[in-house]
Amino acid sequence: MADQLGRPHTRPLLAAALVLATLGLSACGDEDDNALAPSLEPASVPDIRGPEDPDDPYVGLLDEAFREDLEAYSQQEVTLLAAVEEVISPRAFTVTSTAGEDLDPVLVVTTADVGNIDPEVGQELVIAATPVEDFDADTAIEELRLDLDATELDAWDDDVYLLATILEEAP
Repeated sequence: MADQLGRPHTRPLLAAALVLATLGLSACGDEDDNALAPSLEPASVPDIRGPEDPDDPYVGLLDEAFREDLEAYSQQEVTLLAAVEEVISPRAFTVTSTAGEDLDPVLVVTTADVGNIDPEVGQELVIAATPVEDFDADTAIEELRLDLDATELDAWDDDVYLLATILEEAP
């Protein structure tokens, strides 16, 4: 480029050179500098529904933010990474954060064809589920054919729960 007098414009080139030099200097340092930087990547949660299923509106950790917004995902499929907190039966259990956050547990009730996982306390699972509002123990036991007494689930009456269709051990 040249101005009206035929002189080349050097300002844009100079600015670009300064930016590149600054970037080059910021990349200098030893390997320990990188070890101290916090990871900005979210935990990887595998796609357990398969490529033919549309993307879920939430794929991620069961954390405080998701727990607070649980009702907003009602009737939508989500995929979570969570830790089993309490086992009521192989098809009814509670989950919490894998990161050790202090969260109220979330009840998970599974369909009959969820897979061959028998959840254990502390086990990390990837859960494909649909949050459902207004849990009713009697209705869940009848409709999902759970081998449970309703009193074992009464504590969650009227809460939002996760109706799980797929469970896999976390990688």
